[in-house]
Amino acid sequence: MSIINLNTSAQTKESKIVFKANFKGGYSDFDNKADSNYYFLVETKLINNTDSICEFVTMSCASLISIVKDSKQINFLYHNCSGNYPTVIKLKPREVFSIPFILYRKKKIEGFKSEVKFGFVLVGTKLFRESPREKLAEMNEKQQNVIWSEPITLEICSFHPYEILREINDSTYTDEDYNRIKKNREK
Repeated sequence: MSIINLNTSAQTKESKIVFKANFKGGYSDFDNKADSNYYFLVETKLINNTDSICEFVTMSCASLISIVKDSKQINFLYHNCSGNYPTVIKLKPREVFSIPFILYRKKKIEGFKSEVKFGFVLVGTKLFRESPREKLAEMNEKQQNVIWSEPITLEICSFHPYEILREINDSTYTDEDYNRIKKNREK
């Protein structure tokens, strides 16, 4: 199995490495009258639709450093982490690298733009010879090597408080089974 070369530029939809963002819900803390924020739950997925391994670097628990957004009106909530270090992710064909996160924004913002795009800073292992954390932070700040999602709308009042999913264990399928199922779904 080959490895995709990510050391030159970000992959595009043509290369079948895609990044998707999914709005899960909007929240307020009604019990705390002093809270002046709205909160949004978003799940992002880096999807490897190739026949090769996609190898890249992120941080072990502060993986949000790999996520960028096209809006300065929203901010990330970060989780606590006792040990954060660079880690190599080897995303096999048809695997998904998922990062859920919470965003917040002030309740009183004039001209809030609710449509937002998210991106993933996709960085190959050869770019990380020295100071990997600083290099990733710099690429995030400059929005270099980014695969962008389609825009999603962050709704304050989300009327989809749940979803029903069908559980499928793809690890039990052979490649032949997977391709047959995929072909049937496309019909």
